[in-house]
Amino acid sequence: MIERVGGMKVLLLDGETTGIVSMVFSQSQILEREVFLVERLDAENKEKMRHLNAVCFFRPTADNFLRLAKELKAPSYAEYHLFFSNVAPHSQLERLARCDEYDSVQQVHEYFADLYAINHDLFSLNLAGTVGLTQDPTAWTNFEEAVFERTVEGIFAALLALRRRPLVRYLKPSELCRRVATKLQQRMTEDHSLFDSMGVGLRAGGAGDYSAGGGGCVLLLVDRREDPVTPLLNQWTYQAMLHELIGIENNRVDMRKAPGIAEDLKEIVMSPAQDNFLEQNLSSNFGDLGVAIKRYVEAYQQQTQNTAKIESIEDMQRFVDQFPEFRKLSGNVSKHVAVVHELSRLVETNDLLDVSCLEQDLACTNNRNEHCKAVLDRLRSPDTRNMERLRLVLLYALRYENDTYIGQLKEELKKAGIEEEQVALVDALLAHAGSHVRSGDLFQNKNFLAVAKSSIQRGFKGVPNVYTQHKSLLATTLELLLKGKLKETQYPFVPTTHSTASGAASRDKPSEVIVFVVGGATFEEARDVAHLNAQGGCRIILGGTTVHNTKSFLADISQLVRGRRVSTSLDFGGASSSSSSAAAASGPLGAGALV
Repeated sequence: MIERVGGMKVLLLDGETTGIVSMVFSQSQILEREVFLVERLDAENKEKMRHLNAVCFFRPTADNFLRLAKELKAPSYAEYHLFFSNVAPHSQLERLARCDEYDSVQQVHEYFADLYAINHDLFSLNLAGTVGLTQDPTAWTNFEEAVFERTVEGIFAALLALRRRPLVRYLKPSELCRRVATKLQQRMTEDHSLFDSMGVGLRAGGAGDYSAGGGGCVLLLVDRREDPVTPLLNQWTYQAMLHELIGIENNRVDMRKAPGIAEDLKEIVMSPAQDNFLEQNLSSNFGDLGVAIKRYVEAYQQQTQNTAKIESIEDMQRFVDQFPEFRKLSGNVSKHVAVVHELSRLVETNDLLDVSCLEQDLACTNNRNEHCKAVLDRLRSPDTRNMERLRLVLLYALRYENDTYIGQLKEELKKAGIEEEQVALVDALLAHAGSHVRSGDLFQNKNFLAVAKSSIQRGFKGVPNVYTQHKSLLATTLELLLKGKLKETQYPFVPTTHSTASGAASRDKPSEVIVFVVGGATFEEARDVAHLNAQGGCRIILGGTTVHNTKSFLADISQLVRGRRVSTSLDFGGASSSSSSAAAASGPLGAGALV
């Protein structure tokens, strides 16, 4: 995009594309491409710089077209090269052309990047407040309508960016997934020329597009309500821990709450695309991470000693050549050491080793009497934070949904000083994602055979790490899909105009899977997807309306506590929900809770 424009440039972005670009390019990488200024389209009183050419990257929204029309009537730059992150309506382009009185626009392109690329196999739309979409569509406000449209547009852009025209499967009991799937298939049909121009067409029999390989490509739409447990668990792999305990927002981590943190480390960038150590240790458990950090520091110390030996002109030249990389390594080592030190402090301060052990047991085993006693003990312990108290009760309530002790546990929460509005999250979560909503066997306890199979598997396989023994429901669903055993009665295909995908198509093992979690994915699910990708045979890409930690997930659920705003006064400590989650406060219920 930037390379298509010569000379000195300004990069003109909107609010969303600023975040999208920051996920994949550092400031120095942008500067290397002769971009001397990054400016927002909505900035007031922009200085006129007629010696610069503007590379414009916007979402094709009505507001952006209005701002751009105003800009073109009084241009600040010599030329305008327009790139839209998704399909731009022809009617809007025609209006824009009429406003271009100075013939400033040199080119217009659709550059499909309407999403936030987090990892190589993970993307997000940075949408929160999606819980309202699970309600009756006739009660949707403009907010829910806009979120729904943005969800469809984001998935559509992802397919175009990946050059894939997949068969679409969706969770049948989820009306929301059905609506997204139907709307998306409609968009693919209406804009088939975009896929055709890329050479992406459906093969006969409905086995997905040719470009994905022998088994074709499948888009699997999943509802977050099927698995409300995974977002509630404390995490023990690097990227997931970082998001859960401190918080990641557009690859940026706010470290200002860390005691004694250096000034240059108060806000840091954690991008796998720009950080080899992070990329290699995204899914490393906390124990292995400590060993990796130690080796990283030792390698840095060794390089420091070698660099210090400057005895000739050749040594001096070598030092000058390596200095930028050496400085980058120095900053990277300091950054990761500071982050791991803060994670260790939070684990110890919040007694997370013991608490997480109980969480994993609640998620993975069925033992009501022992669990009730253990949860009560934890609720009454002065060492347990209120966030962990609430988390444990939520997990207990999901597993033992009709247990009479749930009422007692809620009373214990109130005794611990947790406000009634926040205790109401227990009932709100059960109403939102209880067993009456879920179709899958989340706890593998819906029938005797499932219970026996689960027990036998644990007995034979063992558990290498008690803190990461939980496996997300998404991982199990994907394993069935990859084996060609995912039932069409539970995940039907959306019929296409070319053929009705059924029968043989349902038995095909796909070569590529794009799985999208409506309601938000998690980094634990990203870890499970990475492990499946490492096994080879099929490429899997995970997407979600957002990437949740516990607080952002509960902030979403809090919107269901209708008629009152859930209090944010209780300091749970640790990571806040991201800015996209805070944006949920602008929704119909105004409940950006638990931040």
